[in-house]
Amino acid sequence: MEKDTQKVVKSIGIFLLTCGGTAAASFLYGVGLTAGIRNVISAAIGIVILILLWEDHAQRGQLLQDNHRHPRRFFAAYLASFLMTMLLPLIVADAWPFVAVYVLLSLLSCPLIGVYAGTMLLMLAVLLQGGATPEFFMYIFAGFIAVGLFKNLDEEVRAAYPMFIALVMQTALIVCYHVMFLNRSLTAEILVIPIINAFLNFVLLIVILNAYTFYVVQRDSERYMEVNDPAFALMLRIREKSETEYQRAIHTDYLTQRIASALQMDQRNVRSCSYYHRAAILLEERGIEALTALYREYAIPEGAISLLQEINQYTNRAHVSAEATVVMLCDTMIASLQFMFQKNSKMQLDYGQLVDKIFEKKEADGLFENSELSVMGVRITRELLKKETLYYDFLR
Repeated sequence: MEKDTQKVVKSIGIFLLTCGGTAAASFLYGVGLTAGIRNVISAAIGIVILILLWEDHAQRGQLLQDNHRHPRRFFAAYLASFLMTMLLPLIVADAWPFVAVYVLLSLLSCPLIGVYAGTMLLMLAVLLQGGATPEFFMYIFAGFIAVGLFKNLDEEVRAAYPMFIALVMQTALIVCYHVMFLNRSLTAEILVIPIINAFLNFVLLIVILNAYTFYVVQRDSERYMEVNDPAFALMLRIREKSETEYQRAIHTDYLTQRIASALQMDQRNVRSCSYYHRAAILLEERGIEALTALYREYAIPEGAISLLQEINQYTNRAHVSAEATVVMLCDTMIASLQFMFQKNSKMQLDYGQLVDKIFEKKEADGLFENSELSVMGVRITRELLKKETLYYDFLR
């Protein structure tokens, strides 16, 4: 209840800052009473929709990285961008650095929210300046391109190519604006401000990406290291509940890591799935919503949660990712061995035959037919599982 109250207070604060800032800027720029009221109403509608979008995406787990746990990070970036927006009418529109704004807000939320927030701020800048429609669409196109190019940054943050394309496209759009809407001839003179704008965006993007790498990507990587540890708090809870389930997770992880490495999968997410795909044993109510809440309570990364949801909601002949397929195969192998060795630890097994039976059963159930795991991936998985005979003996 206290957290909900804090959310409401923060939302009201952001709403008042947005509306108050827009009213103050409208007054200082002398846009007139009618236009000022229009600007404030537009800002009010815009910020209400932005807050609702954020809350909806946060609850559904549709934000990038761990952004759902850091609303302050996004809204601090929004308020900084808003303050800059209020000052933009003081400079020529060709020099507005909106590519950096779009990229910043999308990286700290998700592409949809980033595009919306950037467009909302662009709208306010245009309204304060006097409402030049061509400039509005020019920067929207540039922002869409930038968000699309930067939406898949990974740990290595390969940004040179998307940055080059985004800035070249923005420069081209500004030049087109001069030629098509201002009816100016294409000369070297009209390239000066667009090039300055591109350099300004370049500097801002370098700062944004360095901060994003340090505060978001690296911390996300550190979070995976904490979560993917047999001594992590959620793993210890599973162990307290059932030693068999704990051992099942540990041994499943061993197999999946070897296969994920061979198939060049994301080993961090695969490991998280191996550990926590049966965490529902801790819950009295085992619906997917309660299970997802458990994962988020322990700050499991969103990439892993999406795979865990996929595994826990899987039904025969449903679409399934390659990573989830590997986890389910390895889990079935370990569960089968545990079951038989608990009955008779000295039982002699043909491990290769057991692997073949598991794969035949999964094929009959339609797993491979609807899986993203390729035919070669299925073959490699089967071969690797057959090679782990010494490890299987260790489970007796």
